[in-house]
Amino acid sequence: MWAAQKDVEYAFKVVIVGAGGVGKTCLFNRYCFNSFNMNTSMTVGINFHSTYLKIQMEDMEYHPPDQEKFVANSIFDMSGQDKFKPLIKKFIDGASGALLVFDSVSYPSFQQLEYWYEQLKQNTIDNKIPIIVVGSKSDLLENTPKLEHVNMDLINDFIKERNLSGFYRTSSLENYNVLEVFKELTNLMLKSSKFPATVI
Repeated sequence: MWAAQKDVEYAFKVVIVGAGGVGKTCLFNRYCFNSFNMNTSMTVGINFHSTYLKIQMEDMEYHPPDQEKFVANSIFDMSGQDKFKPLIKKFIDGASGALLVFDSVSYPSFQQLEYWYEQLKQNTIDNKIPIIVVGSKSDLLENTPKLEHVNMDLINDFIKERNLSGFYRTSSLENYNVLEVFKELTNLMLKSSKFPATVI
């Protein structure tokens, strides 16, 4: 079905943020195009693509179950490199939800989450947008010494202290939890916007 033919009920802007090299573009490519490239280079500027998820309207009196409805998500993936930081304000402006990404086996990338969290808070009109923390590259955990794993207690504390919307481990290589995290974020955006619909 072509995008123009879809009955789009709602539209959201989703931003993927985090330090450079944590796997944001791999997550973006796996979700948007179901593709994975082991040799993905650092993002230059911003990647953008629109995706569509089928939703079920809760008000069935006005939305019959056989009438297909969709939510359109405009997914923005921004480089984490310092030279692109002047673009952050414009990149985040208007976001309805965000994925805050770190590398599951890189403490420095986890430590940078605070910076990106503050950018989200400062540059969104509604600073209560749903934010899900994502531990990428979960496929590396098994063959990486446990001391290099970002501690789960630290992750839980970070989420709890900032009242964030949850945590997912993902692997773009294995296509693990990629669709699930975007579906969950979309449901949270629908809920926070008080739209009577659920992704199916």
